Amino acid sequence: MDDKDTESGISYWDFGRDVAQTVKLQIELLMNYIVRSVKNREERQTRYLLPLKYLLCYAKNSELQDILKMEADQEEKFSSLLKRQIEKSDVNASQFISFCRKTLFLEAEEINWEANVWYVERLNIVPERYSLSSTIESFSFLDVFLEDNRKMLQEYMRYLFTVTNLNLSTIRIKQTYTKEFLKYLEEQGKTITTIDDNSVKDYFEKLSIQRISPQSYNNKIREIVTFLQYLQVTDHIDHFIIPVSFYKKKSYTKEHEIRDLDQKLDLLTLHLSEFSEQLRIMCLILLYTGIDKGKMFLLRNADFYYENEDSWMKVPGANRSVPIPDILHLFILKYAEKNHIDIENLLFLNRDKKYTARSFEEAITRQCTKAGILNGEYVFKGNGYQKELCKAFYRNGTSIQVIREYMGYSTDETVKKYIGWVDEEVARKSAEFFQLEEHNLGGKFLMAKYDRMNEANKQESKRKIEFAIAEIRKAASEGNAISVSDLSRNTGLSKGFFYKNEQVRNVLNEEKEKQDQGVLAQIKREVRDKSLEKQVELYQREIKRLLNEKEELKKENLKLTRALNKLQKETSR
Repeated sequence: MDDKDTESGISYWDFGRDVAQTVKLQIELLMNYIVRSVKNREERQTRYLLPLKYLLCYAKNSELQDILKMEADQEEKFSSLLKRQIEKSDVNASQFISFCRKTLFLEAEEINWEANVWYVERLNIVPERYSLSSTIESFSFLDVFLEDNRKMLQEYMRYLFTVTNLNLSTIRIKQTYTKEFLKYLEEQGKTITTIDDNSVKDYFEKLSIQRISPQSYNNKIREIVTFLQYLQVTDHIDHFIIPVSFYKKKSYTKEHEIRDLDQKLDLLTLHLSEFSEQLRIMCLILLYTGIDKGKMFLLRNADFYYENEDSWMKVPGANRSVPIPDILHLFILKYAEKNHIDIENLLFLNRDKKYTARSFEEAITRQCTKAGILNGEYVFKGNGYQKELCKAFYRNGTSIQVIREYMGYSTDETVKKYIGWVDEEVARKSAEFFQLEEHNLGGKFLMAKYDRMNEANKQESKRKIEFAIAEIRKAASEGNAISVSDLSRNTGLSKGFFYKNEQVRNVLNEEKEKQDQGVLAQIKREVRDKSLEKQVELYQREIKRLLNEKEELKKENLKLTRALNKLQKETSR
């Protein structure tokens, strides 16, 4: 440390015999880190170095052996000390201790699996295991008090992180359920190493009377059994049988469908111009690509590109890209340019942090309330918007197989379920059935009645087709933008009619193509030009990276050559 950084009182800190050697080294590491990273002199003195000095005093008086193993009650005592010593300071003791824990955990040469708080950044987790819809920064063990219980939980968590491929959200849920069980044992004055089947049975009976769904209950007992089986296999507890099937409850999968979702999504689309630019583009991406919300939060500027006269979006966490409308691509290019978003950076941030499912929901519902629509209902809940996109594709004549590939589903059955393909098949089979006279209970009389009804339906259908086509032609002749929502509102016909009826759909596509031809050509030219500029920048960065790598390799080669020459001289003597 330079003399100028030896600020008031630092040189007089007492690293005496009464302070544990581990704490001494930790305080020194923290001091050097603070001096190196906090540039503002006043902030460094008042918010970091001064509290650190009192932490050293507390360690001396309390015989604290390791800051990373500091308990919750010790943290409270330190907080009281800090308040007494620097009453007028706005230093938050809990935040300061969190800073110390995080710094020591991240700066350590090896992962400290015995620390009371683990920070994800240091756990060497591959990107695929990160949660897409929520940000998980740390895992705490402070609320498990008995030593054996905490030790067993830490060993189990280490196994989940290092051996399994579970994502962070799943591990968080497992830790939460396991903690609840350990806390129950502690209330009973028991440790995990002394339990038997009766202890487990008592806990399951307690769970069964709680006001939780059967599915949540089953998930909890399943996790506890997994935890106990791990401890049994690793010989930490005695072996006993847990009849899981005896305790499980009957559960049914709940369908969280939003009523009239297609109409609500249309209403949202009509009011998108009132949304902030960022939320408007995020909604358009969901509506036009059907991408998972969690993956949308990970979209980078570079994930949008132009190739073979089409605009494309690379899906984060997947080895595939999907075509997108040129106009959507243009919106994104202009948004990134306007907000100076670097090519390799995330496109969408919520106050400089990655969006989570919760923060996105809050932002959308807040914007809808401001626009006076949907009464606070969140229309992107679950995968309903993806189902609506599948239906729209199918109505436009897209095959089930193509929809499956575009959406990234593993089987055709998912698509069939989403588009209501079974219902359509039932309707078709029913029509075929009643066309057969021998299957009609009333014989020729019912068949004749059916024919008359069928003829009436044909006439009504013809009238609707003519009406729809006339309205399309009228909108085109008046120079109005052709919108299915507007056509549906003006005619009273459903939007599905304009998509499903082949004759109407052909006229609709023909007129829209005529109307959009000039505009689309201009959009495509602009997208191509801006995309080429972005691609050039990407190439330049890659060239620079390769040149730097080449220089590093040259330096390394020179070092190895010198070392080899030195070794040859030594061996020749």
